[in-house]
Amino acid sequence: MWPIPANARQADPHSVPLDNAPGSRSISDDDLCAWCHHLCYRPGEHSLCRFVEVKGHWPASFNADGYAQSCTELCLILAVPPSPVRG
Repeated sequence: MWPIPANARQADPHSVPLDNAPGSRSISDDDLCAWCHHLCYRPGEHSLCRFVEVKGHWPASFNADGYAQSCTELCLILAVPPSPVRG
């Protein structure tokens, strides 16, 4: 898996349950996808990538345990440091 930068943050929880959405899958909080802007994240439930294909294929490559190892559409959520106050 790619190293996650120190200034990255996890996706905010998605407000709508996605259990019945085609292509949804369980995403662990330590999964690469959990840090991506494209994820509709439901911790402890099924989540959905905004780039999932019609047949349910995600753009990520998953290992045998189901964890994303890399992704062609990865867009990490980076915390922007506050800008200095200018006077």
